[in-house]
Formats: sequence, structure tokens, C-alpha cells
Amino acid sequence: MIHPHLCWLGIFLSFAVSLALFTSGDLDVHEYFYAPALLLIGFYTLHSILTDKQQYQKRTVRQVIPKAIGKYVLWGLIIYGVTRFYAAHPLYEEFTPNTRRFFGDFLILFLILGLPYFFLAEKFRYCQDNVMGDPYLRIISLLKCLKNREFKLVGRRLGKKSYKRIYLMAIIRIHYVPIMFEQVFLNIKGVTGFLRGPNFQSNLASSLAIATALAWAVDANNGAIGYFWESWFTRSRFRQIDLNPLHWFVVLICYAPFMGYAIQFVPFLSFVTNSEPLISNSSFNFGLEIVLLIFLVLYVLSGSALNFSTSNLCYKKIQTKGPYAIVRHPATSFKLGYFFLAFFRYRRAYTFTGLLCYLVWMTVYICRALVEESFLKKFSDYRRYMKKTRYRFIPRVC
Repeated sequence: MIHPHLCWLGIFLSFAVSLALFTSGDLDVHEYFYAPALLLIGFYTLHSILTDKQQYQKRTVRQVIPKAIGKYVLWGLIIYGVTRFYAAHPLYEEFTPNTRRFFGDFLILFLILGLPYFFLAEKFRYCQDNVMGDPYLRIISLLKCLKNREFKLVGRRLGKKSYKRIYLMAIIRIHYVPIMFEQVFLNIKGVTGFLRGPNFQSNLASSLAIATALAWAVDANNGAIGYFWESWFTRSRFRQIDLNPLHWFVVLICYAPFMGYAIQFVPFLSFVTNSEPLISNSSFNFGLEIVLLIFLVLYVLSGSALNFSTSNLCYKKIQTKGPYAIVRHPATSFKLGYFFLAFFRYRRAYTFTGLLCYLVWMTVYICRALVEESFLKKFSDYRRYMKKTRYRFIPRVC
């Protein structure tokens, strides 16, 4: 796994370049809001290529061309199909205008660069590890069975874990990708709106507002590329997916649209608007906002250290350095700390309902970390990591 310091450098460069282009007017933020995501993917790809020590098998052009063309056609149809699905489904049609814009542009980019990309991947990145998890081969195998009318064989294969991984991962990605990219759009628009606003003043209050919006934009950007990108060049293949339905319930309830249903019964912690602060002193509340920002930045830095592994219910690579060398779930720890301070700074939080809502949602987030660990500890590298980094949330406590 890439070192956290390089992850943070890549995020800084991708956002610095993007925001400079957005604020100067050289790049339309509404049309190209996904620029930080593509720039970060490019940074990680370059790093992976320069540091890759894997031994790859030699392949002839005759071996490479048929498979490269097959992948180009198949994945082009899949990208087009997903785009059309978002446009046709009533929920996604309303919810994903910016994601559809991104996929439309990416499809054009794919049509131009997809074939040479697959040719180079098959020619220079062919090894057993890549081939064993290649979903293209399994999809082609299923299509051959359907062509030969071997329907029972298709049913048996779809019940195997190796095939479940493919279609369940597709479901997760189709669901999560728009959630992340729509957040990227909203937060990038918010940051540039602050910077380009006619009433913008460079002071501490405005800096806090910009930093908060930027932190959430970085967090959403990490999630977007984590679910979206999979490549032999970056060695970011989805190796496995959690098949436990209870784990799916715990994770999905933290995201739209399922959270929208849940908060009808248990309001989320941010529902303390129009409430008086617990302590009315302005200096105290300003200092508290600084502390909240620090917690938020530490949360984002922890998530940023995961590279392409920022995703739920799946296993790519294990990060063991940076904040993950101290505790196994630093992002969860800082998020819980942020929610605690943001919630209990208001008088309205100190009611039976408020306390109950806090306990329920904090339990959900803790359970999310626990079910993630229950899944990951099936893999030997995570079990070694657990022995080395003993504590989950707080050093020497728990």
C-alpha cells in the first residue's frame, strides 16, 4: 500500500490544481467537477507504475489483441448500460444529474483511450494474480454457457463465491458511485462558491467555512475513486466482497436512500438546528469550532491514507502506516469525536430523545467498524495487522 504521506501529497496536488483552474475560470466547475478525482487517479497510477516490482509474463501481440478488443467492447457496453440505467431509473434520474455528466464524459474518454489501455495492460501487466480475479474471463465464461444453452451450469456458477463477488460488487458500485460523485459536486461547488463569492472576506471565520467544505469534498472524492476505479496498473482490484446480509444492513443504513428511511424513526445527530448553544460565550464557541475542524481534518486524513481502498463491504489492500499504525479504525474514532462535539454543543441535545438518537447512531457507526473488521480478519494480512496494531479506536483503551 502507498504510504499515507504520498496519499496526502496526491490529494493536495489534485485539489490545488483543480481549485486553481475552477477559480480562474479556465475550467467550468459545473461541467468538470470531477477533475480532482481524475487527477488523483492519475497521480496514484503514476506512482504505482514507477514503484511496481511485480514480475509480469511476456505476451505476443497475437495473444493480446483478441482479449484487448473483447474487454474494450464488453466494458464499453457496461459503462454505457450503467449510464442509461441512471438516466432511466426514476430515483437515479432525479438524484444523479452530475454523475451522469461524469459518466458521459468518461465514456467518450473510454472510447478514445480504452483500446490502447487494454492492449498495454494485457501486454505489460499480465500475471497470475491479475488473471485469477479478472471478472472479464468469468463473464465471458457465463456468456459461452448461455450460448450453448447450459442453463443449469450458469445457475451453479452464479451460486459460487467467485461469481457472487462479481455481481454483488457491481450492485455496490452502481449504488455508491453516484452517492460519492454527487457529494463531490456539491462540496466542490460549495468551496468554489466561497472563493468566488462577491462578499468573500479572507478571515478566520470564512477560512473555517472553506476548510470544512473542502474536508468533506476530499472525503467524498476518496470514496468516489475507491468505488469507481479498478485497474491492473494500480493493482486496485476488488479482491473480495462481504457476503453477510447483516453486514450489508449495518453499512447501507449509513447512506442514502436508506438513511432517509432510518431518520424518520431515529433523527440523525445534525438535527439540532435552531438550538441555543450550551455555553453562550462567543470565544468558547469559536474555539470549539476550531476543535471541530481539527477532528474533521484528522478524519479526512485518516480516510485519505487508504488510497483506492476507501470503500465498504470489500477488500482491496490493507493500510498499516500513518494513523493506522496507532489504531485500526482512526477515521471512525475522529468521526465519532466530531459528532460528539458537534451534537452536545447545543442545549437541545440534552433530552432523552437526543441522548437516545446519539446512542443509536454511534452504535451504528461502531458496528460498521466491527462488521468491517469481522470481514477483513478472514485475510491473513489483516490478521497480522491486528496482532501488530492491537487497539481499534483509542490507544491503550479499546
